[in-house]
Amino acid sequence: MKAKELTPVFTDYIPSELEPETLYISMEFDIAVHLCACGCGTKTVTPLGARDWILTYDGTVSLRPSVGNGQQHCRSHYYVRGNRIDWLAPISAAATKAATTRDRAAHTQLAPAAQAAQPTWWQRLRNRFARTRRNATSQGGTQ
Repeated sequence: MKAKELTPVFTDYIPSELEPETLYISMEFDIAVHLCACGCGTKTVTPLGARDWILTYDGTVSLRPSVGNGQQHCRSHYYVRGNRIDWLAPISAAATKAATTRDRAAHTQLAPAAQAAQPTWWQRLRNRFARTRRNATSQGGTQ
């Protein structure tokens, strides 16, 4: 049965077993994952960032652009707006391929400064250890 909304869950790590109608969001790894809203059970991964999907949080979650599973049997296509699923017409594999090609071309045209603004996994890891160390020091811990 098609979902009408997704409940956002902010987490550091995406669980191996996903619950239906739940959008798992890891800001640490810039990713959102959910089971396809059509109910088919397909794991749907949406990388977050200027070159991928944009996540907006105002107490509810919205993703843009739309989520399209055109290479899956269900061919589901929908927006997530304010936690709600706004259904679109099914998307074809050809339309998915065209969107992927268009997105890749757009990624290569991003200014190097915009690409550099995104921290690498190594920088995120280093920053996390630095925060942990600062917190331990400020709480009277040893280095």
